[in-house]
Amino acid sequence: MPALKKFTVIDPTDRLNVSLKLSTRTSIEQYRVFYQQSYETPVERGELIEEVLRSFFEADGDFLKFLKRMTAADKAAVDKALGIDGGTYTPRRMNGGISDTLIEEHV
Repeated sequence: MPALKKFTVIDPTDRLNVSLKLSTRTSIEQYRVFYQQSYETPVERGELIEEVLRSFFEADGDFLKFLKRMTAADKAAVDKALGIDGGTYTPRRMNGGISDTLIEEHV
């Protein structure tokens, strides 16, 4: 069974262009096939990458501590980088847990 739990995406997504090495792209595709065979359900590459990153962030205790102590300036910098206007920072994915916007399916 994959270390990654079965998931259902319910959060809207934005396109992000990234460059990856062939070895990384190969690993992603191999893991996608592994995931699909293990759970007998199709998964899109983008959804898989999203969940792998969320899982990584959620497992990083120091990162979670950092999120709790972010300053107003830190939050404003994140808003600016994301193109969010109005200065109302609402960490939908981080408030109470990174995977708040996912529904985990226990198999």
